[in-house]
This record gives sequence, structure tokens and C-alpha cells, in this order.
Amino acid sequence: MDFLSSAEKKVSYSDYDRIKEQIKDAIDIVELVSRFVPLRRVGRHYVGRCPWHDDSRPSLQVNPERQSYRCWVCNVGGDIFSFIMQMEKVDFKGALEILADMTGIELPKAKRERKETSRERKKTDDPNDELHESEVDDAPQPIDRRTLFNTMDWVQKQYHEALLTLAEAEHARIYLKERGINEQSLRDFRIGYSPLDGSWLMNKVGNQPRRIECLEVAGVLARYKDEEKNTERVYDRFRGRLMFPIRDTQDRTVAFGGRILPNSSLKSSAKYVNSPETPIFSKSKQLYGLDIARLTMQKTKRALIMEGYTDAIMAHQCGVGDAVAILGTALGSEHVKILKRFAEKMVLVLDGDEAGQKRANEVLELFVAQGADLTILTLPAGADPCDFLLEQGKEHFEELLRQQGIDALEHAFRTVTRNVNLEKDIVGSSKALDSLLSLIAAAPTNLGGADDPVQLRLEKTIGRLAQRFQIAETEVRKRLKQWKDRKKNAVDYSVDEEAIPQETYSQSGWAPDALEREMLELWFADPTTFEELDNTIPDDWIQSPLTKKIQSLWRETLLEEPECSFGKILIRFDAPVVKNLLVDMDESASEKGLGPKMDAEKRQQLITQIIQGFSRRDHKRRTNKGLSDLKDESLSKEEKQRMLREMLDSRRQ
Repeated sequence: MDFLSSAEKKVSYSDYDRIKEQIKDAIDIVELVSRFVPLRRVGRHYVGRCPWHDDSRPSLQVNPERQSYRCWVCNVGGDIFSFIMQMEKVDFKGALEILADMTGIELPKAKRERKETSRERKKTDDPNDELHESEVDDAPQPIDRRTLFNTMDWVQKQYHEALLTLAEAEHARIYLKERGINEQSLRDFRIGYSPLDGSWLMNKVGNQPRRIECLEVAGVLARYKDEEKNTERVYDRFRGRLMFPIRDTQDRTVAFGGRILPNSSLKSSAKYVNSPETPIFSKSKQLYGLDIARLTMQKTKRALIMEGYTDAIMAHQCGVGDAVAILGTALGSEHVKILKRFAEKMVLVLDGDEAGQKRANEVLELFVAQGADLTILTLPAGADPCDFLLEQGKEHFEELLRQQGIDALEHAFRTVTRNVNLEKDIVGSSKALDSLLSLIAAAPTNLGGADDPVQLRLEKTIGRLAQRFQIAETEVRKRLKQWKDRKKNAVDYSVDEEAIPQETYSQSGWAPDALEREMLELWFADPTTFEELDNTIPDDWIQSPLTKKIQSLWRETLLEEPECSFGKILIRFDAPVVKNLLVDMDESASEKGLGPKMDAEKRQQLITQIIQGFSRRDHKRRTNKGLSDLKDESLSKEEKQRMLREMLDSRRQ
């Protein structure tokens, strides 16, 4: 498979709606959303935590019958296409390509817009090298996200194959064996090796400029400039290293972590080298092993957070399948938000050294600020998770967690009160209490009520602090409020630009008013009502461009098929703002109890009310127009009297 995407090959879309229908029929929205958000069935729907806001109570609702989704807090909704647009930050064409790739549906390719040049294309000696099998235009074009995903997938396969087969990689295979990582783990995590030759990958692609550019934008190749000699060269950023692919929740390679091997001939002081930020990779939004661990997290409701790649790998190898690792030493608020989508409880697993304790203290506020239920597990002195799991196994690890895992705030209490006599050291005790209250003040305040888990933990903590510091609970609450006020005054009010919808409808009047919305809701809920309303209400009575478009699409569908439906209308629109509105109307109709099962009398009553509403609106429009015309001084007295009589007759009718 060539890593240049269909967009790179100038794809055009013929039979556009047919392609959308095929993709829609091939993907179940429940399965798609479940790749990003754990869902559970509630009645006829599935619910989960919304990925677009800090959702403590599941507010994302997925409707399998309608193949739609909606978050009632964010007020966003749509179908599989708009879901991918929002999750991947792509336009409709990008979403179409991502979903087509998931289903294996081939998008139609356009004919060349210009004749091929007569240049010869170089091939490698290996006839099985898929990278060189397709004819690709090397003219300069922007490198899109799909091309980068394909690039990284190809690179990952090359590194993995190198580890398995190259003689040079023998010392890497020995290192993995010594660490206890078995062959199954090696394949599950697709561990690889990058040869010492810095031009190895470039040779693999035949030194073709376009492909080298793709590798560079993807962060695999780096550029070195010698200022003295005024020369520049490109080389493999990870040469001579053991390679750990970092994959997103769609199982796509987005980055790499490269570890230098013991006794390596590579001259580098960096033990690890990680991918730079790229259009498809942000260190703040990825965790190592989440692509594998998230499925287990849905069952255990727990996420184990480890520091090293090999720690997470060994955890999975030993049967602890809900483990992930941070990338380098960076753990941020986005990581906590991501984990909260998959797990209710989190465990931070630390080495038993002083550095591990220090890191725990540094990240505590991140978890508290997100309202996360965090436990700290400190391993015995000198042990790291990889070695402990290999030597002791899963059962001993889980037993250690049960016996020695402590609540995050309890860990903070022990840390700040170490060497402080709470009974005699008044100054030290006060400082320790303020340190804890400063941490607790970061907890979210918009809680769901007295039974909310975050609220319950907060209440218990306040009570424990009052008891331990031997002061009144009212005093603890008073000082906590002071700390909250300080943090509130220091809030960063900057706008998150990524949260702003990329596409908006600036024109006024494009959306249906209440009357037209009522009609559309009835059409969506009971398609059999369309014909009577369509035949009775004149076209010029409809005002909204969107309603007119839906009416036109409905008529068009009925010319080719025996019936139309909400789903067939929803898929004809690409704009997320329109899809959101359509889903909102469909859900509103469901809440009102509209649908084919309502009794015939109610159905006819609704149809009559809608027709009468349009009639009254048209009469009002004509009356206003008539009154405006009566002000025309060029009209004769007789003409004005005639117009007035017509208006009165119309009103009587």
C-alpha cells in the first residue's frame, strides 16, 4: 500500500451521495463512537461521556435506530460523518476518506487532469515493496493527514520487520529478551528497530523527494544544517534505536519513541528520543498503549498509569490489560480528560525512589482539578513496574495495590505533614493545611449534587482534615473558600480556539422557524405524513431555505424509491451545523411521542394544525403586504377600496 493518500492522487467524487450511502450502511454508529467513548445501553439508546467537554455524568446519547448521536450539554449532534469531523478536526472530505478507509470502500479516482510526463520512476530491487507500486504525481501539494497516517503505518512496518529480520538488530532482540518481553508482546505492540544507517529509510523510498518530504513532515526524518560548511543533510531521527510505535485509539501509528540500546555505538546522550509535534501527533493528547488498553478499561473501569513503555508492555504481558504509559515525563490535564473517558478510577504507579514521589506531588493537582478518583501506588524501594511484574506476577501486583494503594489526597497529606508535629507545631500545621486546601481548591465546583462521587470525596476530606488538624470543620470550609476565591481570580480566561466550530452559517433566516420545524419533526417521525402536507401547502408558503431543500430532497428520493426517511435526508447534508439541527429536531419529535405508532386521530389533528398554521401565516403576510400597498399615494381611492374589500373577504374566509 502506497503511503500517499487518495487526496494526493487528486481524488474526485462521482456519484457522491451513492458513496456516502455505501459508507453509512457499512458502519454502525454505536461501534464507531465506541472506538472513542465507552458506551452502555440505556433503554433504546446508548450513553457515554462526551469527549468534547468535561463530562462527569454521561450526556452523550447514541441512537442506533436513527444512526445519530447528540450531546445535550454541548448541543452538538449528527451522524457518523459529523462525528468524525468533530473528533478528528477534519472537513467533510477528510471524514469521508477516514470512514472509507475504515470500511475498505474504494473512493473513485478521477482521470488525470494533465498528461503524465515521460519521466521514469525509480523502483527498488524488492518487487514486494508496496511503496513503489503506484504511479504518483510528485508535483508539490500540501501533505494531508491521511497521507501522514499512511506514512507512519509504512514506517512502523519497516522498523518492525527490521527488528525481526536484520542481523544488525540482534542486540535489540537480546535486550528485549533480557527484559523479559516475549515474542507475543513484541508483535502486539509492534516494537521495531531503526538501523544505524541514517539514510536507511530514504533508500527504502528510492530517495524520491515527495516521499522524503512526507517522512520529514511526519517527524521521522530530521534535518541537520552545518553552519560552518553551509551544508544541509536529512537523516533518520531514530537511527540505532529500539522503536516503540505510539498509536491513537483508531489503531493508527502517529508517533514513535526511540530508546538507545545498552553499549550502543551511537554517540548520543539522550536515552530516549520522541517524535516532535506533527499535524497528526500532539504529546499532550496521546498515551502509550491506550489503543490496546481502552477495551480492558471499559470492563475494569480502571486505568493504570505507568512511566515507561516497557512497564506498560510488561503489565499487559502479565495480564494487567488496563495499563498505559506517559510519553516521556509529560503528564497534563488533557491526558486526565482522555483517561476519564474510559475509566472511573485511576492508579498512578510509581517507582519506589524519591524521584517517583516528587513526580506524584507534581501531578496531583491535575487529577484533583479534573475530579478524578486517583490512587497512588508506590512500589518497594529500587523496583520498577516492569521488573516487579516480571518477578512477582499479576496476583502479587494486584495484592500490593489493594494493600498499599492510597487515595491521592491521603498521599498529599502524608507528604506535607512529614516531619510536622500536628499537636505542637502550630506554624508548620497551618502551612501544611494551607498546602492541602490549595490542592483541594482546584477540584471542580459544578458538581451533580450531594450524591456526586467528587462531592462525596470532598466532603469526607474536609471532615478528615478537621479531625486530623484538630480544628473546627467550619474553619476548614472557610479557609477552603478563601483558596477557591484566589484560584477563581487567577483563572485564565483565554479562548480555546479548537472548541469553536469551524463552520458556521452566517446568513440569517436559513433555519426553519417554529412552524416549519414542527412540520419537519412530523416528517422525520412519520414519513407517511409528507405526502398530504406536501400536496396541501403551496411551495411559496415555505420560507426557510433549509426547509425548501429538505422538501426538494424528499420529493427527489420518492421519484426513485418507495419511501424517504430521516436517515436518507440526514446523509444528504455535509455541514455539521445542519446535521446537528436535524438530529435535534428528530430527538425533539421522539420526546413528543411522534411517530408511526401514534393513533390516526392525533396524526390527522397534527397535520390539520400545521396546515392551518401555514394558512394563518400566509394570510398575515398578505395582509401586511396589503397594508403596505395601501400607503401607496399613487393608487386611486377606488383601487384602495377594492384592495381593502379583498383583504376583508380573505380574512372572513
